[in-house]
Amino acid sequence: MTFSIVIYEPNEKAWGVGVASKFLAVGAFVPWLKPNVGAIATQALANLTYGTNGLSLLEKGYSASDTIRILTESDPLREKRQIGVVDSKGNASAFTGRECYSYAGHIVGNNFTVQGNILAGEEVLEAMAKEAEGKGKIYERIFRALKAGESRGGDKRGKQSAAIIVVKAVERSEKEIDPLVVGKYVDLRVDDSPDPLRDLERLLDLWVATFVEEEMVNVKDYEDQIRDALKRWGYNDLRTWVEMNNFEGKYTGDKIGKSVLKVLLSKS
Repeated sequence: MTFSIVIYEPNEKAWGVGVASKFLAVGAFVPWLKPNVGAIATQALANLTYGTNGLSLLEKGYSASDTIRILTESDPLREKRQIGVVDSKGNASAFTGRECYSYAGHIVGNNFTVQGNILAGEEVLEAMAKEAEGKGKIYERIFRALKAGESRGGDKRGKQSAAIIVVKAVERSEKEIDPLVVGKYVDLRVDDSPDPLRDLERLLDLWVATFVEEEMVNVKDYEDQIRDALKRWGYNDLRTWVEMNNFEGKYTGDKIGKSVLKVLLSKS
């Protein structure tokens, strides 16, 4: 009833899980991650201890494949389970039980695995794997993989919830609020929606605009567009809009964050 991607990006030293499903609050159950340790997706007839126990095994140095073997070998319901794991080194492994509702399967690639059950077909996973192999920030690749899976039919029962969670090594920061000081890179959920990936994309844009370092662009290059957008938002000046929406860290007066500008101009 779910399709997901578990991925490691060595250039960012980040681990992520993206998931979508016709199930309430799928992000509360499927993704399990810890910086410098790895990431896990547990689904189908999800065994939530695969998440907690799996991270414990990864932290002790077990590989992704050994972690899955240990978790499943003592589980009498393992043939109803599905799990994807990426360890601290980016090694990926997956397991799909023979009694998972069809279509169910997985594809393991370089630093990632995609898996799903009750899918429209194998093409869902093939489309996701292609996007996982692409370029871009880890959260961009995760989102593109989810969109690609949905475009090929996704969960054949429909849509309801989705999530993207990414962790990185803990970083020191001078910002007043910076999720990276506790290892959070992206942490977003849409728990109940007729179009969860559309809502997730909007939240992802806001998260990047608020928390992620990015390119700054010149305000003067967009003066007319900014003025029109501020009218639609109901503001008289850019600084007030920036401060009311918690984007102070992405605005200098002369320059503004590229994603903050995208949020501003998105107002229709």
